[in-house]
Amino acid sequence: MKYAWILLAVLIAGLLVGPYWSGSTGYVLIAIGNWTIETSIVAALVMLVVLGIVLRAVLRTLLLVVRKTKWGLRWFGERKHNKAQQAFEQGAQLLVNGDPSAASQAFGSSWGLVKQPLTATFAAYAAQQAGEISLARDWLQKINNPANFQVADTILSLRANPELARQKVELLQRLTTTHPDNVPLLKVALQAYQQLHRWNDIITLLPQAQRLQCLTTTAQFQLTEQAYTEVMRELGRSRADQLEPYWNKLSREQRRSAPIRLAYITTLRGFGLEEAAGKLAARALKRGDLKLVDIVERKLVVNQGELKEFLQDSLKRSPDDGMLLHALGQIALQDKEYDLASRALRKAADVAPSRQVLLDLAYAYEKAGDHKRALACYRQALQN
Repeated sequence: MKYAWILLAVLIAGLLVGPYWSGSTGYVLIAIGNWTIETSIVAALVMLVVLGIVLRAVLRTLLLVVRKTKWGLRWFGERKHNKAQQAFEQGAQLLVNGDPSAASQAFGSSWGLVKQPLTATFAAYAAQQAGEISLARDWLQKINNPANFQVADTILSLRANPELARQKVELLQRLTTTHPDNVPLLKVALQAYQQLHRWNDIITLLPQAQRLQCLTTTAQFQLTEQAYTEVMRELGRSRADQLEPYWNKLSREQRRSAPIRLAYITTLRGFGLEEAAGKLAARALKRGDLKLVDIVERKLVVNQGELKEFLQDSLKRSPDDGMLLHALGQIALQDKEYDLASRALRKAADVAPSRQVLLDLAYAYEKAGDHKRALACYRQALQN
């Protein structure tokens, strides 16, 4: 812009000095009705420039006066806010479309018109997504609320450098307590705790994650199962007799939760407590707290009286149920009844083929000495 004004000044100077230098200033004739005005080109240009300056000064004065009126304040204020909102919406659209650099510029334009903390927050996020970390921090400095700044700065720093998680554990614990409804903060905290294997901290945040729906249903289920499994395994390694008291201290709702119950059954089986694992699985299946597919896929079916009786009674009512056949086939494998296992698993594979049932069937064939069929099943399983 500065160079444009310099070029304009040079052109005007040329128009003024050129005619005098050549000795021919020329003239301009202006006729209005019976009135005529004759003047040189240079004088006409000077008058036009002066007139432009005067008109500009008058307009600016009028605008200043109008701006001070209630109507002027309202009109110019609304116009300014509308432009700021348009720029903000443009930035949001660019961010959604995967152009964070352009989005950051749009948010900057919006901030230049109306300084809103939300605009600075979005601008910081856009800059961070564009890899401009220093610019993101500059935007965060513009957020007036120190608490919001700390939250946003923590989120940005951990997204940019997850290795900082260990240094920010205490800060994350405090911020997730004081800002329980902040979804981005909660996601960052869960990722940091997973990286650091802080499973008890994850368990503390799981109800928040479920309430805010910040994870998909599958991700919530998997994280819950993993966290409780790790906590229970660690407890069992130190003192196995503490597993049952830990389970009993959980609320009724927690004990009926499918991922938590699966975690407990997995832990019991891991420590060789087959009887307890079988009873827990059988009662959960009877009440509908667990689905048989969850137990079968995790290979948690055990040869325990109550569970085996439940499966056999269910199979009598539904003799072609592939999942029941698969479960009983797994029990036969544990009993080393490989011919019985292969028959049950073959029928299960015909009714409801899956990678797991084919792998179990291949194992049954292999143990029975039928290596040709075992190899065929392994190949089929790899294709699924």
